[in-house]
Amino acid sequence: MTSTILSGATRPPPSLETSRNLRLFTIFLLYAGQGIPLGLFDFTIPAWMAVNGASAADIAFVVAMVGIPWSFKFVAGFVMDRYTLLSMGRRRVWIIGAQAVMISLLVLFAIVNPGPDEVLILGIVGLAVNTATVFQDVAVDGLTVDILPEEERSMGGALASGGQVIGIAVSAALTGTMVYAFGASAAYVACGVLVLLVTVHIIWTRERVGERRLPWTEGETQEVNRSAHAGDWLLLLKGAFRNSLSGHSLAWFPNLLVSGLTYGICIIAVPLIATGDTGWTEDQLGSLNGTAQLVAGIVTIAIGGFAVGRIGAQRSLWLLRLAFVGLLGWMIWSADGWSDPRVLMTFVLGWTALHFLGGISDVVINMRLSPPAISATQFSIFMAVSNMGISLAGILVGSFAFLAEPGAMLLLLMVAQGLSVAMLLIVNFPTEQIGRPERATDISVPPAGAMPARD
Repeated sequence: MTSTILSGATRPPPSLETSRNLRLFTIFLLYAGQGIPLGLFDFTIPAWMAVNGASAADIAFVVAMVGIPWSFKFVAGFVMDRYTLLSMGRRRVWIIGAQAVMISLLVLFAIVNPGPDEVLILGIVGLAVNTATVFQDVAVDGLTVDILPEEERSMGGALASGGQVIGIAVSAALTGTMVYAFGASAAYVACGVLVLLVTVHIIWTRERVGERRLPWTEGETQEVNRSAHAGDWLLLLKGAFRNSLSGHSLAWFPNLLVSGLTYGICIIAVPLIATGDTGWTEDQLGSLNGTAQLVAGIVTIAIGGFAVGRIGAQRSLWLLRLAFVGLLGWMIWSADGWSDPRVLMTFVLGWTALHFLGGISDVVINMRLSPPAISATQFSIFMAVSNMGISLAGILVGSFAFLAEPGAMLLLLMVAQGLSVAMLLIVNFPTEQIGRPERATDISVPPAGAMPARD
């Protein structure tokens, strides 16, 4: 009896490497954490501006500013693959640091509290907070690629996409209500508190047994991290350059651009339809966005990972985008009925669910096209392209007068989605992670003929 008690007392705490449940829950929680500022800046702030009379160009400017850091994620990826505190794992020190900066900036901007007509300041606020969020996002992406075995990738993709959308849902619903009742300052503080809760969890959690929780606590570098660490800039850059110029990567980039364009167009068009045609206020739109995000997140986690695992990531993606083309066509055809709240509700619920379900396939294919030693760098390059689509949406709407109308925005998106479906039906993407070498420091990319067939 005594030996059993002593054995239990000395048993090391679970880590992400050793506990499947902890691993999957942590991935969900971290992606939910990055959804918190997205809910504020992608939904609440544009709706708040629209209700207070901001033009499409003003909203597009803020959306574009918010999207800029996400278009340069690869810079953060290069830095993280090259520099880290290995005794805390490859990614945790960056996650903790980035979330601490997010919290600090949200508190600072709660004090500054710019108004809905201070477009430049709002753009700067969104740019600053999202720059910190990008570093958190890239570190979490790298952690997900590092820690998940192949058989958990579909579920991991579902938790990543679903976790982010649930984080957005909670944030959009909470901040939409708080902006309406107490002003934008309260919304910034609320987001900061939510991010703090996520930070406490990742401080407690270790990637692997024996690592430090914080830089000044006990622990040591694990050999698997030391061997996988890219200690040479030239090899890191060479590996990322070669992989990004491979045939599969070049064919994948346009599909990622469409993912970002979809998100960007919808978060610009929906507030304009809601306030200009349906006559809603920001709290009503915030509630709808929050509900749509929550429903999409639950569906994504509950059935999305299983469905993608059974149907295949690529096949699931083109089916979802084909459905999106149908939804956009219906919304354009229903333009005369946009004053009916049921039309707006149907579209918001539909686009949100389709977009985030498609995000599972995006994550899975991104992971498969990211060799282990440059996982954060390559994954961040893929996601940077996707986020360029968000900025592109803001730039296009702000630059071309004919795109000032929501109907024109939706028509542009319908064409882009249709082209993406065609490409997904033509190109075969891998069904397993590429570049799994015998030595983790070998970041060479296998020849095209070694790629598995389409799933």
